[in-house]
Amino acid sequence: MVKYRIIRRLANHMTKRKHITQHSRITSFVCIVLLLLFTISIVSCGYSSKSLLRSNVRSIYIPIFDNNTFRRGYEFDLTKAVRDQILLRTGLHVVDKDEADSILLGQIISVDENVLIEDRDDNIVESRVSVSIDIRWVDTRTGRTIVERKNIKRPTEFIVRRNETLTSSSNEAFVKVAQSIVDAMEEDW
Repeated sequence: MVKYRIIRRLANHMTKRKHITQHSRITSFVCIVLLLLFTISIVSCGYSSKSLLRSNVRSIYIPIFDNNTFRRGYEFDLTKAVRDQILLRTGLHVVDKDEADSILLGQIISVDENVLIEDRDDNIVESRVSVSIDIRWVDTRTGRTIVERKNIKRPTEFIVRRNETLTSSSNEAFVKVAQSIVDAMEEDW
């Protein structure tokens, strides 16, 4: 009889303990979920995936950038990179000159290549390309300059042994400069 009572008490105790453990797990889970929801609501305040550009400028015309260097063809590659970044990162529509609210004028000031590492036979192992540009973004309706930046410069390294070339690194530098242009366009708003 005593053994039966001890076993019964032990079974009751284990059942209560199991119930308390499940209850505390559920409570912990609910607390964690509420904490996550609270954190998400606090962190997301004020952030948006919308463009940071003014809403009254809805379209842009981007003529081929001027090229003040001896490297021909770069003006086309840079202009394409800028158009792509504007389409990708802003809500602006790239349109013809007659339909545009604004125009983005640009000029390639320099494209410099600097050798970083040479092997013992004076072959280039690693090099750096730096592209420097000036931009001016103008509201075509008022003639006012919206943003003007001088000497936006972004370097890119390339390694010859990885079959990277001056052309491939220049294209990468153009993308970086184009991203910097969009950053500059958003900065002053």
